[in-house]
Amino acid sequence: MSIEREIGKRLGNLRESLESEGIDAILLSNPNNIRYLTGKETGRVLISRESSVIWVRELYLELYSFSPEFDVRADEEDAVRHYIKDSNIKKLAVENLLVSLYERRKEELGIELVPTNTVERLRAVKSDYELELLRNSASIAKKGMEKAYEIIKDGTNELDAVADIEYVIRKAGSETPPFMDGMLLASGPDGADIHARARMKKVMATDLVVVDLGARVDGYYSDMTRTIPVGEPNPLAADILEFIENLQAEAIDRIHPGVRAGDIHDFVSKEIENRGYKFYHSTGHGIGLDVHELPNIGPKSEDALEPGMAFTIEPGIYIPGKFGVRFEDTLSMKKNKIETLTG
Repeated sequence: MSIEREIGKRLGNLRESLESEGIDAILLSNPNNIRYLTGKETGRVLISRESSVIWVRELYLELYSFSPEFDVRADEEDAVRHYIKDSNIKKLAVENLLVSLYERRKEELGIELVPTNTVERLRAVKSDYELELLRNSASIAKKGMEKAYEIIKDGTNELDAVADIEYVIRKAGSETPPFMDGMLLASGPDGADIHARARMKKVMATDLVVVDLGARVDGYYSDMTRTIPVGEPNPLAADILEFIENLQAEAIDRIHPGVRAGDIHDFVSKEIENRGYKFYHSTGHGIGLDVHELPNIGPKSEDALEPGMAFTIEPGIYIPGKFGVRFEDTLSMKKNKIETLTG
């Protein structure tokens, strides 16, 4: 399917949601929501049940005249406000705003404003077109992880390892470094810091090394983590490595259409607590145009996991002063099975 047909379907789905919620139009400024609905990521967009308008800088007027779906206009001072006031819009959906900005917009426009995450909810269920991009992104991430297993050994400098791994990822076709600002890599005690980055230090012979990386293809991210033992791990480290790897597989086996995401998290959290440790982060997250998006696979999440969703599962145990262990994969849910994209 072409991107033009894909966007047409997305706009149709959004309009159905607006109608079912009794909303006249939605105003968007989030770059990834705009990219999802236009194929571009600059400007401001207003989509009603009948029309779609995008306001961009004058420089981009010709570049953005890309689709008969959109009326492309210059983003002049107060252009959006004047358009809304001159229209018949009475109930306008807006993305999450600061309270002060929300009150100001409400006063300026004199209409009902409804904070919404409608586009984010639509983005949570991927089309076949999107899933293929995610597969391509995941295949690049796997090449980066293969490089990590090849070069991480006693005496390897962490920053040198990151440079070599990210080179492989970019060379294979990722349009950015992992997660835009680079991958995570932490050895030994630093691995107990969930978001630790590489330092100018050498990996030691008995270290566990947490490697968290991904790729980005046509805007779509992948995300995977492995914990790599250097040499023979001590009995405690070996036990936790095996436990977390098995726990990830057990959590994935529990996923089926309609399962409550919070229940998956509760299972993982309880299993870790039964081992005498505390679980310090969510079990997983949706992935797509953002590294972290819906669904939320965390405590108290009421999100239901549905066919078409793409998300991660990433249990971990972190022991300050000793090491951390985490395994993570990007997955997609089909009607009857889970596809492990980074497996």
